[in-house]
Amino acid sequence: MTSHSDSTRGRDLRSRPRAALVLAPAAAVAALVVGGAVYAGSDTWEGTSGPPREGNALVTDWQARNQGQQVLGGSRTPGTPTIQRIRHDDVQFTVTVAPARPGRNLVRVDATPIGDTHRHRGLPVLVGTGPHDMVRAVPRPGTDGLWAVVDLPEGQGTVLVSHGPRHRVPFAVETGIAGSGAPDTSAWTSSDGPECLTSATGSLIAGGLAPTTCPAEDLTAADRGALVSVVATLASRGVTELAVEADGSPRSRAAYAAVREAATAHHVRVVDPADPPGTRNALLVVSGWADAARTLTRTTALPLARQPMRSDGTWLAPWLLTPQVVDSTLGAILPLDFDVRDPAAQEFSQTLVRWFPGQSPTAAGYLAWRAQHGDDPDPWSLYAATRAAYMPAQGHHQHHETAVAWFPGGTVTPVGLLAPASS
Repeated sequence: MTSHSDSTRGRDLRSRPRAALVLAPAAAVAALVVGGAVYAGSDTWEGTSGPPREGNALVTDWQARNQGQQVLGGSRTPGTPTIQRIRHDDVQFTVTVAPARPGRNLVRVDATPIGDTHRHRGLPVLVGTGPHDMVRAVPRPGTDGLWAVVDLPEGQGTVLVSHGPRHRVPFAVETGIAGSGAPDTSAWTSSDGPECLTSATGSLIAGGLAPTTCPAEDLTAADRGALVSVVATLASRGVTELAVEADGSPRSRAAYAAVREAATAHHVRVVDPADPPGTRNALLVVSGWADAARTLTRTTALPLARQPMRSDGTWLAPWLLTPQVVDSTLGAILPLDFDVRDPAAQEFSQTLVRWFPGQSPTAAGYLAWRAQHGDDPDPWSLYAATRAAYMPAQGHHQHHETAVAWFPGGTVTPVGLLAPASS
């Protein structure tokens, strides 16, 4: 791989101006309301639209634009996920809104209590654009954080995050103009939205632009080749039956077709995961984060006597390297073109911890970050991923066992090479 310096690459966040986390004095807010006619009639971003704001709505908008810290610096730009942080009532809120376009948007909330004095600990987190449309932010399978979907207007908008009665913290958003038709935000608000947002964040913290498409919308040539090689590897080990877990996303459907074609070429029978396993059977999961986490968790929760006993284990698609998916099973094997203990992957993990404490590194985030640096991928290899068990390394990889894992308490260990796709 490309050599790396000791300094964190990508966007130099320390050099960018950052808004102070200061509560507005009452007099300033009062002056704002008095001068509301002037402020409400002016645009703060070229191309914004929407009705003038006045009264309480104007105060909320002003607070949202002046209290929040832009985590990555710069200005709020339509079409670029906005990431803001506010400390309020002994809670640090980090809120990401994507894709920041008119219509349905995905909101991620990371709420970190500061100390032990938070009075609203345990209360639900609500998200909305007004006091009457607040919805509960909830966990999603396969990822961390809390998630909600909100409808945003054209131009200037405000997302409210509540953690108790009358405690609505405002975050400003610029969505731009929809034009002749509303932009399609369905990929962001689907079950694959968290991976989409994570990929965008990885690109942004490296100093790049937000991607215009989501990973689950297409199967890359590299991932297709890796999956075909997985089938060849399983066939070379004597597997005769392959259960494939897939969902309805374009990437998963294309992955299932590639796996089925490769399995036919290697005389391996493709079966439904619900079918009783044969003598030499493996499970290959090519769905998205949410479906993978749900199905694996459902199986792991069964009594041991009722769990399907697969002689050749559980295998995951490359994009499923997320701690929450790995948590869903006792252990799995997956192909990767990077080692989480290499300098570049460690640099990404440390950068994420620095700017997004509490968020877990993922393959999607790292690959988007790596693409901005132009780093070359490693040759595809097989890795054993687990959060609870020790998986021994092979050959010259023993030194990796003492390195820090991407996620605490787990390991992603090299265990072998992939067979050539044509074998």
